[in-house]
This record gives sequence, C-alpha cells and structure tokens, in this order.
Amino acid sequence: MVKDADRNSTLFSTVPATAYIRQGLFHNLFGLVKYIPSPVGDCLRVAVLKLFGCDVRFSWLRDGMTVYYPWRLSIGKHCWINEYCHFNAYGGIEIGDNVLMGHRTTVMSDDHVWSDPAQPVIVQGRIGAKTVIERDVLIGSNVFIGKGVRVGHSAVIGTGSVVTQDVDPYAIVVGNPARVIDYRKK
Repeated sequence: MVKDADRNSTLFSTVPATAYIRQGLFHNLFGLVKYIPSPVGDCLRVAVLKLFGCDVRFSWLRDGMTVYYPWRLSIGKHCWINEYCHFNAYGGIEIGDNVLMGHRTTVMSDDHVWSDPAQPVIVQGRIGAKTVIERDVLIGSNVFIGKGVRVGHSAVIGTGSVVTQDVDPYAIVVGNPARVIDYRKK
C-alpha cells in the first residue's frame, strides 16, 4: 500500500512545476474572460489563448469554453466553437478551418494510465495522442471526441455521439460508439 506522503511525492514529481505554473497562470487569466458575452468576449478569449501559445486564427469562441494546455491547441480560421466546449490538448488538438462545433462538446487528446493495479491510478501518469478535426466539419452538441482520433474533412458528427475511432471524409456518424450511417458525397 502506498503511504500518503509517498503518493503525493510521486504525483507531483511526474509533472514539472513549470507546467503547473503555466497552466495556473493561463486559467487565472482565461477565467477573467471565459464568460464575457460575444462579440467582445470572443475577441478577448482569442487574445488570451494567443498569449499562451495557442495557434488560433479568426474564429468565434463562445463563452464558457474550457481549455487545458492551450500551447498544444490549434484552431483554424472561421470556426464557430459554441458555448461550454471543453478541450484537453495534453497530446495536441488541431482543428481545421470552417469547423462548426455544437455546445458542450468535449475533445480529449489524452487518457490516464491505469494498467498497474498495484499503484493508485492518480500516480500512473497520462498518455497523449494528437486529435485532429479536419476542415469543414460539423459537430453536433454534446459530442465526445477521444484521443488520437482523426475526423476527416467535410464529415458530420451527430448530436450526442461518442467518437473513439477515425472518421472518414464526408462520413455522417452517429451514436455511442459513433458509426457511419451515410456519406455526404455520393
């Protein structure tokens, strides 16, 4: 059994202090602009993300969005990211141009390591893989897109879908797990 002192020292030694500090500074500053209404809030959110290394071009970023590791996030131009979307860019997230994302969508690029039952999950670390959403993609509300997934250009993801595998270009996917029901291009 791991003692509390050992668990805490292991937990905090696996992540550099600079990452905690950088993330903390970002969340404090982003928290000031997170809920400011559009259009002023959209512009301020873009500015703060850019300040912390996010590659974001002109896009609408609606209020309530949450971002972790903004320096590993890229958002293309003319994207519309609706309210309360969540991005964990630990492994990298790339969003192409002209993407429309419904509210409360979550994009994750990491997962916890949990393979050693002798160790608490909290000290086993994380594993990341880049998640890519190509150009001209429509994502419905309340969608989950997991780590390492590539959503092909011009795809449509239905509301409430859970996407854990790659999506072909022009595919229309729905469900949990998401499955192809049709293609936009005949």
